[in-house]
Order: sequence, then structure tokens, then C-alpha cells
Amino acid sequence: DQPKQMYLVELALDFARQTLRPGGDFLVKVFQGEGFMEYRKQMEAAFVSVQVRKPKASRDRSAEVYLVGRGPRRP
Repeated sequence: DQPKQMYLVELALDFARQTLRPGGDFLVKVFQGEGFMEYRKQMEAAFVSVQVRKPKASRDRSAEVYLVGRGPRRP
């Protein structure tokens, strides 16, 4: 269920913002769909670098991707 999944990844991002130390990384599995682009923008605001990765083991038609945030920005 997309809304529930987005809620969980938003909680994870909030936790990462509060706890990651300088130089830390954040990896989260998300599903492309409603809310994905907004979430990616939030990640880009929270980290110096954000990469989208799709594992080779993932089916081509699958909407799953991983976002990797590197270098947390401090407010």
C-alpha cells in the first residue's frame, strides 16, 4: 500500500536527519509512484548527494528502487 510505505520512509528520513553524524549515509527502499518525487526532493534537501539505484535482481517492471543519501546536511 503506497501511502503506508511513504509514511514509513518519511519516518525513517526524519530519524536519519536527527541521528546521522557528519559523513553518515542513509539507504532506503522506496516504490516509485505517488509521493516519490516529493520524497526525493526531501532527500536532496537533507543530503549533499542522493543517488537512485535499482538492483539487478529487481524485475524490470518492479517499481522498487533504493535511494542513497550521503553526507547529511545540518540545519
